[in-house]
Amino acid sequence: NGEIEVHTRLDAKQGFPEIPRIGNSLIIEGDLNEVSWYGRGPYENYVDRNCAALVGIYQSKVEDLYTPYIRPQENGYRTDVRWVEFKNAKGVGLRFEADDLISFSAHHQTIFDFDPGEEKGQRHTKDIPFRPEVYLNIDFKQMGVGGDDSWGAKPHEEFLIPPGTYEYSYLIRPVMSELIF
Repeated sequence: NGEIEVHTRLDAKQGFPEIPRIGNSLIIEGDLNEVSWYGRGPYENYVDRNCAALVGIYQSKVEDLYTPYIRPQENGYRTDVRWVEFKNAKGVGLRFEADDLISFSAHHQTIFDFDPGEEKGQRHTKDIPFRPEVYLNIDFKQMGVGGDDSWGAKPHEEFLIPPGTYEYSYLIRPVMSELIF
């Protein structure tokens, strides 16, 4: 039936630092630009910043998931997702679905476009390239963003991911329009 089951396991030994993200990064065709999801939205939300983002079914274009912070950084995340679909203009695409809650982000940029690493460049949103592909993260967990009292404050303890063993699975299903000729 064209389904792919993805199972991910992470074993992080005690003594390791907190884990920022547990998930899979994928690149899908750029024409799969129509996004719909059943989860928190419609705007970006993170595990420690999602109380006002209500659970529902939302639709967007991939480029509209981008949040243009003055300093480019991780953005556009969606939490507590049951499923997310990416379709082209003809309604053909992919559906990512899990038994447990997942989170996702999708952009026409790589994570490295937003954060070049140890050396922070003095860049702005206009400096971020548009790429034709869709760069997708399907995550089990991502730690909170923190910043309660300053931009350097760590997330609260309950929003950190301590070292340990983590497993999650999801299905990738083909989506076919009923009106394909």
